[in-house]
Amino acid sequence: MANKTTTFWDIEKQRTWRIYILFTFLVTLYFFSAFFFATIIKMIIYLRRYLAVPGKQFHILGWDTLYIIIIALIAAFLHWYFSNRNVVPKILTLLNAQHPDKHDTYHKVLNNVIDEIEAAAGGLHVERYVVPTGSMNAFSLADLQERRVIGITEGLLSRATREELQAVIAHEMAHIISNDCLETTITCSLFGMYSETLTQLTKMMPSREPSSLPLFEKESSKDDITLGVLTIPLSAVLFFAGLCSQILNMFISREKEYRADAAAIRLTRNPLSLASVLYRISTHWRGAGSVGEHVRPIFIMNPQYSKLDETEGVIATLFSTHPPLTRRLQIILDIAHADLDVIAEKMSRAYGPSISYEPKKMGIRFMARHNNEWHGPFTLLQLQTIEWLKPKTSLKIAGQEETFNANEIPALSYFFQKRNEPIWKIKRICPICREWLIPQEYEGLYVWRCAFCEGTLAEQGKLPRIFVRQEKAFTERVERLASLMKTEARKKRPHFSLMLDVGCARRCPKCGKTMSHKFYSYAYHVEIDECAKCKVTWFDVDELETLQRLIEMESG
Repeated sequence: MANKTTTFWDIEKQRTWRIYILFTFLVTLYFFSAFFFATIIKMIIYLRRYLAVPGKQFHILGWDTLYIIIIALIAAFLHWYFSNRNVVPKILTLLNAQHPDKHDTYHKVLNNVIDEIEAAAGGLHVERYVVPTGSMNAFSLADLQERRVIGITEGLLSRATREELQAVIAHEMAHIISNDCLETTITCSLFGMYSETLTQLTKMMPSREPSSLPLFEKESSKDDITLGVLTIPLSAVLFFAGLCSQILNMFISREKEYRADAAAIRLTRNPLSLASVLYRISTHWRGAGSVGEHVRPIFIMNPQYSKLDETEGVIATLFSTHPPLTRRLQIILDIAHADLDVIAEKMSRAYGPSISYEPKKMGIRFMARHNNEWHGPFTLLQLQTIEWLKPKTSLKIAGQEETFNANEIPALSYFFQKRNEPIWKIKRICPICREWLIPQEYEGLYVWRCAFCEGTLAEQGKLPRIFVRQEKAFTERVERLASLMKTEARKKRPHFSLMLDVGCARRCPKCGKTMSHKFYSYAYHVEIDECAKCKVTWFDVDELETLQRLIEMESG
């Protein structure tokens, strides 16, 4: 009899034993909880009735222990059943995930990419969802009814390149094929989902100081007293659910992310795109303060930045669901035979942080001759960052042989005239590319622009003048991001924080000190980097335009 061929995916599917361990943990949890309370009740009864009775001894174990085991089994079964019944729709509702819009250009590309990855994975069909939030993340879900889901946030969909999008979808597809996401979905359903719901309810409650809680006030309305009374048990339940959720995270191996990364590379044959998108997600808002923090195992990266995630050791292995980013990147780059500098170059030069699903208009690229060698290709803006570029420097269009002097191009001729002005003598370095920033006119004012990543540095005193001027036209991507962030800002979040901890602080282009990463304001959820000392603000590509468009939309 011929042996049945066992594929990599068949081996991965056999790793479902953790699901049985989860149920065993649930039974054990209910048993010890019931046993603890039953023992206390028995002790109270013994102290009141039988303490003075000769020969009557207190026994911890007895026939009632059997009843406790039966009760624990029933409670665990009911908990398991109701938690895993329709678990995927529950989590999707919790995340406010929606089906892709058939008429949305970006959503069409998402569907096309998922179709490609499905074909590469052997025709495995998955449902597609989009979460309408400006954060950058992606997730996968699966249940015991063989329902499979891949979701992505609008923020990531709007900022990632097509190649990066393929890498993300392939990563999540690997979780589905290997049944990793089935384990994480079940784990989140047991306690994380309830903890997330309770957290959202808690955030909706008014935030007050302990001394001003209505429970301790002499004159309080019935509603205030009820609110004060409910806060205590709700907080206790929230703590218990969060603790159990954290304990269950011990069953989720960090290795699953390494395996999914490796599988994504096999599916796409593009390790650099996976590395660049992981780095891109890590340097932006991943959803902290929004929904999803208590179901973090389902995401490609933890929505909440955690120092524990970035460490290695026994404690991190037990309680962290995501491995260190630096370790993930190093493994991927080893496969690609590259280093971290290649990621920065890929993000800033090859594609740029922005995304366009239309045919990319790269513009004309030029080669420049220096020391009898041709360098490039460069855009016009990039040529202006080259210190050795002179009016008589020989240039040629990439792919052509005809040469000409640099000052024969009107834009460069104007640049040579302006280069002697004082503002061009100021040297400031891009916090992303480490290239020189060049002054550029924007809405009648000078800002500093990076010719490679297209980021912008602006003095804070100039921003109000920029915002009131409406000369600039906006791209479709800027309009999309502005509309998304406007909707995001309307959500009521009493505990929303402006400050963002992404674990990868940038340096001020002016003084070199660490800048604070934050949202621009409570009304405008545009991510910026701000230096309080120099009073300057750094905007990634399209962020300044998005903020300007948001303000214009609000002003009508």
